[in-house]
Amino acid sequence: MMSPRIENFPGLPPLSGFELANSILDQVRELGCEIIYDEVVKIDENGGRFIAYTKSGRRYPSKAVILAIGKRPRKLGVPGEDKFVGKGVSYCAVCDAPLYREKNVAIIGWGEAVYEAATVLNSYGNRLYIIFPGKISKGELSEKLSRLRAKLMERTRVIEIKGDLVVKSIVLKDLDSGEISELEVDGIFIEMGYVADTRWLGNLIEVNENGEIVIDKVCKTSKEGIFAAGDVTDVPYKQAVIAAAQGAIAALSAYNYLVRLSGGVEVKSDWRKLVE
Repeated sequence: MMSPRIENFPGLPPLSGFELANSILDQVRELGCEIIYDEVVKIDENGGRFIAYTKSGRRYPSKAVILAIGKRPRKLGVPGEDKFVGKGVSYCAVCDAPLYREKNVAIIGWGEAVYEAATVLNSYGNRLYIIFPGKISKGELSEKLSRLRAKLMERTRVIEIKGDLVVKSIVLKDLDSGEISELEVDGIFIEMGYVADTRWLGNLIEVNENGEIVIDKVCKTSKEGIFAAGDVTDVPYKQAVIAAAQGAIAALSAYNYLVRLSGGVEVKSDWRKLVE
């Protein structure tokens, strides 16, 4: 959803992540699948079934589960961040840059993601600050950043986000001198990478030290009947095409699992048997 340009999805011309997601959504609707907008906050096992509990208080029983929850943006973890999400705090420059045309904007983070966000924001005539907790070494990235219309603030950390109904300023700490200052901004874009948020699963399935779900070659997890696909898994390569392929593998594995439960014969390769 947040990728400005995807060029490696087979059979499709370059397009944004938003466009790709919408095309997949249209296909799902065409197939007659029910789409429920809610957030699962817990999964329990009960009598051979899994019960998914959602934030809205609903329960969904099933015999099999496929976890395709992706990753979430890494947060700063400072006072005011959660309060102002959607009110000046954003994790997607491509999505929200147009809302901050010709305004004071800060980008917080490091790496190529910062450069990509800055490039997008520069196109909207922003007064841009790039806040970086370390020291950017000389190289390709530093050269690219120097060409942007932005003030680079190295060795600086955000310690608080302030405002009323929306963001008004950020409190900064100089990591060398210890000096505290305040910078007026209208928007903050946090570009600190992504994390697998699987804590809500508890001890239901095995995860690695990064919170990624451990799977085998057919997308099975450590719990019989639960499968996983996409960026949330421990497969090291994170691309849309890889996630889509894993989705297909997980679906076939879940199907075969249900067939085994009913005493039927597994389908190995002929997809036609899946729809007969």
